[in-house]
Amino acid sequence: MKTRLISILSILILLVSCEVVNEINLQSKTFTNIQQDSFPFQYSKKLIVVEAFLNNSNQANQFIFDTGAFQSKIEYSLAEEIGLETFSKRDNGTAQEIEREIEITKVDSVQFAKSIFGNIAAGKLKYDKQSYSPCVAQDGIIGSNLIKLAHWKFDYQKKHIYISKTAFLPTEENLIYIDYTTSFMSGVPLINLEIEGETIEDVIFDLGYNGSLVVPKQYANQFQNNKTELFIDQSTTGIFGSNRDTLLVKELNVKMNNYKMNIPVEFSSLNKSLLGNDILEHFTIYLNPEDQKIILQPISTVEVDQNKKFIPGVLNDSLWIVNRTSPELSIEIGDTLTSINSYQPKDLFKTHCDYFLELDLLFNQDTLRLENTLGEVLKLTMY
Repeated sequence: MKTRLISILSILILLVSCEVVNEINLQSKTFTNIQQDSFPFQYSKKLIVVEAFLNNSNQANQFIFDTGAFQSKIEYSLAEEIGLETFSKRDNGTAQEIEREIEITKVDSVQFAKSIFGNIAAGKLKYDKQSYSPCVAQDGIIGSNLIKLAHWKFDYQKKHIYISKTAFLPTEENLIYIDYTTSFMSGVPLINLEIEGETIEDVIFDLGYNGSLVVPKQYANQFQNNKTELFIDQSTTGIFGSNRDTLLVKELNVKMNNYKMNIPVEFSSLNKSLLGNDILEHFTIYLNPEDQKIILQPISTVEVDQNKKFIPGVLNDSLWIVNRTSPELSIEIGDTLTSINSYQPKDLFKTHCDYFLELDLLFNQDTLRLENTLGEVLKLTMY
């Protein structure tokens, strides 16, 4: 029995070692030709979408710019179309705690404006059919394995990204300086912040997350004296689909170095730890990987979106499904509804992406009228 256990451990170590060696080999061959340059981005559903040219193509492709992604990703059919060869395979996990094996390839060149990044490892991405990511940028993700090779400035007001081979050193007043760390071989920035004086470590500074601040549920018990809202949620969908989450939401004082804000903090049963664009859009951001520093220039007062008690999904053309609810409501995750404000899904949305991009049409009113398959009616106040 002991011999068998040792053999199994040896195989696991070998497999992990091979994956690490492949990753080191791919990362060691990267090169850059970085110009002092800038280029525009689209800001769609609070996600940064950039155009990039792959392998000297004249055809631009659209990607989500995602500091929270370990590796860049190219949509599978595009990767096949431009002949990207598979070099290895590796497991890839998401914030929804869904893991899949993906094929790893190498892109000869990725170009933004006049700046070129060469020999960039990328996963060949097969989106889950429920994913909304391709509705925003159909061609994939620019991940931290490329981002860490340059210095960046993100101007949300002008919707412009600036790129440099040397660190940005802004001179404006009231700047916030944040040190960050990364894990082995990763460029994903991990920061510490304070919630009501308690330090929360290794929060991902995540430009690929359109929410505000979410931390693992284990921290929630440290803040007993605050009013708590509870949501059961399956509305958040990543590249590999969604997973059920229990969210406790408390309004708390948060500090990023010397910057203070009072915001609703989400505590997730999926152990997510993310700081996203719902907060970061209120700053101009300087990301300097060489010395692992983030500099924030406040532009506006931080105000985050209100949490919704209820979010529907589309089951089919005629039926809605409950994707978010609260214990105070008489509906549960997975319940089906025949109408919302007398609308069926087909009355509002023609495609999966229409739903994602235009769902806010349903929330123009503070009160919703829900009807279930038994003909029962529930009037729901959203906030």
